[in-house]
Amino acid sequence: MLWPVLLDTAPRDTTWSLGEQVTTRLRWLDTPDLPEDLLLHQIAVQAGTLLDADGQPWAQLIEAGGLRALRDGDHRTGDIALDGCPGFDAFLGIIGDLPVTVGVVRRVRVVHDLHDRGTTEWIRRPGGVRLTDVPDACPTRLRDEPSFDEPMPDDWEPEPGTVQIMSPEQYFQLARDQLPAEQWQARGFLVDLEVAGPALSSGNAAHH
Repeated sequence: MLWPVLLDTAPRDTTWSLGEQVTTRLRWLDTPDLPEDLLLHQIAVQAGTLLDADGQPWAQLIEAGGLRALRDGDHRTGDIALDGCPGFDAFLGIIGDLPVTVGVVRRVRVVHDLHDRGTTEWIRRPGGVRLTDVPDACPTRLRDEPSFDEPMPDDWEPEPGTVQIMSPEQYFQLARDQLPAEQWQARGFLVDLEVAGPALSSGNAAHH
């Protein structure tokens, strides 16, 4: 089955390229910030309980075919139906006893959100989402459009005392009048991960 996996940050251990087999730990996202037609709806999964060092439940373990994902906020067990999608969480990589998911990357898209220029900051436009196919989830692909970064020569060195470090908010205030009325800002990647396992029932599977 193809699972939509949201990557807010690119995995550091691998670039997740098309056709690559990856082994990863995932978190189930009940309300990922994606258009409805990209999400899974009423997917049948098996829920187990993860226990902490004191034997107390601290999260669910969601299993569906070959997919394994940690889910916070619920300790029910048995057959349940979920909305949402899995997401990559780099933090889970340090928890050694969590089950992993093995899958093959079949599609990678950059997720861009459309923002309007406000008076003090960029304001995200509701429903303004664009997805662009790319060959891998390399962090360098997470570029805003238009980009305001000016390319610098490899041998460029700043004049002493001329470089000023500014926060995004400070830069916006300084450059607001020169900024365009709108900008597509890269948020992360949406990856179609093919995970082996039996077919699952679904009221409305994601479109790919």
